[in-house]
Amino acid sequence: MNALTLPSFVGYFLTNTMSLLGTWVQKVGLGWLAWQITESTFWTSVVSLLLMAPVGLLGPFIAVFAERWNSRYAMLATKIMMVGISGVIFVIQLLGLHNLFTLVACSTALGLLSAFHHPIRLVFISLVVPRPYLASAVGLNSVSWNLSRIIGPGLAGLTIHLLGLSETLFIATLLYVPLIVSLYFLVLQPRTGDTAEPASFLKRMIDGGAVALRTPIIFSTLCLVALNSFFVRGVLEIQPAIVGQIMGGESHTLAIVTAAAGLGSLLASGWIGLGKLDKSQIQKGLWPMAMLGIVTTALLNMSADLTPVILIFITTGFTATIVGIGAQTLIQLEVQENYRARVMTWWSTISFGSLVCGGTAVGFLGDLVGIDNAIWYMMLFGGVAGLFVSPSVRKLIKPSLR
Repeated sequence: MNALTLPSFVGYFLTNTMSLLGTWVQKVGLGWLAWQITESTFWTSVVSLLLMAPVGLLGPFIAVFAERWNSRYAMLATKIMMVGISGVIFVIQLLGLHNLFTLVACSTALGLLSAFHHPIRLVFISLVVPRPYLASAVGLNSVSWNLSRIIGPGLAGLTIHLLGLSETLFIATLLYVPLIVSLYFLVLQPRTGDTAEPASFLKRMIDGGAVALRTPIIFSTLCLVALNSFFVRGVLEIQPAIVGQIMGGESHTLAIVTAAAGLGSLLASGWIGLGKLDKSQIQKGLWPMAMLGIVTTALLNMSADLTPVILIFITTGFTATIVGIGAQTLIQLEVQENYRARVMTWWSTISFGSLVCGGTAVGFLGDLVGIDNAIWYMMLFGGVAGLFVSPSVRKLIKPSLR
């Protein structure tokens, strides 16, 4: 069923897309500013990845509480605080006072807020639509993310070029506001209560991990998420460093290649979100897509010309999204409501944690041997790792196919 037939979801979809557009404009702006200040692939990677690292580190702990919070108020609180931090970033840039320390501090602050916001968001989507529409809503939520990923970098590149970084960061802050207004009025689905006896913090966290480990389809899916995030998404997240070192460092080039990855992601998420893939097709396609992404990423070592790089990023954006959002969809459909936040946060922890580690590793190697050689070495290792996990993953997925 198509969630876009629900008026309440359409309102959430549009305002959430604007908020995510602000996230991408801000992310590209901070990454570009980090490259201008440091001209280091490592520190550019660190500033970009700090926006996501706390999600991977703290997610499982926060999710224990997130299941019991009022989702509407929690979403509002985190979004309002994000607007506050974004305003601080804008003011510091307006005064010309940004340096490596301020960039690291601001990225860390936004990352910490994201660590609280992300488990809430994963629960929230299941409250916006009835369960029969959930698979479509998850896919369309990814369309929202990737639509912003196409428009956001292009808008960031255009405004940086025409207006400057201060104006770009101000626009990013304004784009958060419509979702905050929407959240006040959105009609939510009744939430199934947890009738079990209250358990300790530690037990609830362990129980969520145990469900993820003991459910074959969830465990095998998480293995592929780790592979995809470390080797493919890790490279996608350090595009400012790639453009700066391989392609000459022009802001319009950054906008083009980032939008190319977003286009691939949009095509993939739309394919899932509009119901073009059923559960068994998603399961069967995850490993081949992960391997295709690794092989295609390795081709960045062979050309610095814009056209082949665009094609590479379209392909890797597509494959990374099929694996990432396909995995999220499978887990959302498999997990029980009482475990949703805890289990889904293991997905986000592995996804974000792996891409942070992978992106940092590529950035560190890039300062030593050049970013193009670093990507080549990483993808060789990724191909071996993908072949190693294949038999065990397929064995786990096969019993659950219908």
